[in-house]
Amino acid sequence: MSKRSLIVALALGVGLLCQPALAAEYTFRVAHTNAADEVQDKGLQRMRELLEAKTDGAATIEIFPAGQLGDESQLIESVMLGSLDIAMSSNSMLSNYIEDYQVFDLPFLFPSISELGAKLDEPKIATMMQDSANQSGFELLGVYSSGIRHLMTSKPVQTIADLNGLKIRTMQNPVHIEAFKAYGANPTPMAYSELYGALQSGVVDGAEGAATNYTGQKLYEVAPDFALVGWLNMTAVVVMQKSAFDALPEKIQTALLESAHESAEWQRSYVEDQETPLLDALKKKGVKITKPDPAPFREASIPLYKEMLKSDSQKALFDALTAE
Repeated sequence: MSKRSLIVALALGVGLLCQPALAAEYTFRVAHTNAADEVQDKGLQRMRELLEAKTDGAATIEIFPAGQLGDESQLIESVMLGSLDIAMSSNSMLSNYIEDYQVFDLPFLFPSISELGAKLDEPKIATMMQDSANQSGFELLGVYSSGIRHLMTSKPVQTIADLNGLKIRTMQNPVHIEAFKAYGANPTPMAYSELYGALQSGVVDGAEGAATNYTGQKLYEVAPDFALVGWLNMTAVVVMQKSAFDALPEKIQTALLESAHESAEWQRSYVEDQETPLLDALKKKGVKITKPDPAPFREASIPLYKEMLKSDSQKALFDALTAE
């Protein structure tokens, strides 16, 4: 090879090495309101890894955390309009759009994340949930965990009586609102993005939430008391517009569903494993952790089961979830 030919060959080789990796044929934009690297976000990161592996890089997801593209209601509506590919939302917000999902907002329905996960993975229940989503114009991709919900307050809560008259931030969800009325509190619905400032200024006296977001959003700085009530086993649901999903090639549909389901199984286990380390870390930050007797909370919740289960499909889903 002549010197000139060698130089040309080397130049061509360098050019090839500098070429960017081929872009995925399908890039799905997914948004949520939790902090980056919080447990919900980690689930989506896992989903991205699985999706890229299952499609040999032909499909991926681009994640927008921390409410970059709007609050939960805006994200859900963006999916409905087709301006956002995928949204992850708390079940408590999504159930305003898929009413059958209000069943999962009922207090004390499942004592652990693993027990809830086992039910979610039952084919009968998975089919019922997909049918409910489809009827509302959504494709259900996966169900992640947002942890077991407790109480964060500006002063210790030792018993249910300590909630009397306290302004407690809840989600904009009828079951949550009625539950905290039943517990003697003054429920105050507001967007999660407003919570830190509301706690700091005294607009609210406390809020319900899991140890994950209590830690991730540094809410312990303005609500240094954490009462382990375990009133709700919260899910984070990943949905897509059904018509957009139906328009995809079957291979991509399958990869999306499998990746979401497998990542949800991984994520739920991860969240359950994080509970004790998170509480230990909070204690080291000076958080006072109390353990009120949950029995009065459960008793106050009983009327909600009859009041909130209105449709036949809601009752059927509830019966399937609570069947032995």
